[in-house]
Amino acid sequence: MANQFEFQIRVYMEDTDAGGIVYHANHIRFMERTRTEWLRASGIGHYWHQKDYNFVVHKIAVKYMRPILMDDLITVSANVVSCKATSFVLQQNIYRGEIMLASGEVELACIGANMRPLRLPSEIHELIQKELAHE
Repeated sequence: MANQFEFQIRVYMEDTDAGGIVYHANHIRFMERTRTEWLRASGIGHYWHQKDYNFVVHKIAVKYMRPILMDDLITVSANVVSCKATSFVLQQNIYRGEIMLASGEVELACIGANMRPLRLPSEIHELIQKELAHE
């Protein structure tokens, strides 16, 4: 697991409005895609093939700074900033080159099949704690 995971995404017409500017909700989609790739790169690829737990967005706050445009190659980062027994928080930023376009803080909660809070699986909790120790 990388403490500062980065994933590049090309912006397509389907991501934009009629003016060629990325629709505001798609920023959240880009962050979600990056979190998925972060889990995969961390060796948690089995996440999609199990039914014991799931991660859901508990809280999200996004600050839009500059527009993302059609055909931009953006870099979306994910960095763990805190961890509790049943949830963890990621700071996610979207860049075009060195220019920050948007930032977000996302709290992900772990829930069981019964849709109630569940302790983070030990392997995920240990990976997150290890990364937090390297800050």
